[in-house]
Amino acid sequence: MQKSLIAAAIVLAATVHAFAQFPPPGVYLCVDMNGASFGVLTLQVAGDYAFSSDATIGGSGQIASSGNSVNALSGPLADIDLTGSFTTDERGEATFTFSTTLGSLLCGLPTG
Repeated sequence: MQKSLIAAAIVLAATVHAFAQFPPPGVYLCVDMNGASFGVLTLQVAGDYAFSSDATIGGSGQIASSGNSVNALSGPLADIDLTGSFTTDERGEATFTFSTTLGSLLCGLPTG
């Protein structure tokens, strides 16, 4: 019985961690679905972000995350109704897929 309770506690702890997952901080390059540059997303700890683009919007705000889902709460990304999700690879590097009123976006760490 005690082993079952310990195993259940371990599974619960692992599940709670997965729900609390937040995108890793970093500087992410964003492109539209045609591969054209859209901007640079800088994610900081606790959901703060800065976004810059020569062609579109720019500024800072807050994002929220639940599991792997992400949505903009304030700032220029909220103005374009940014919502989406992210995945992390074995190195812990994130890739984002977003929907906005300006179209779909892909964001990831620079390569090279």
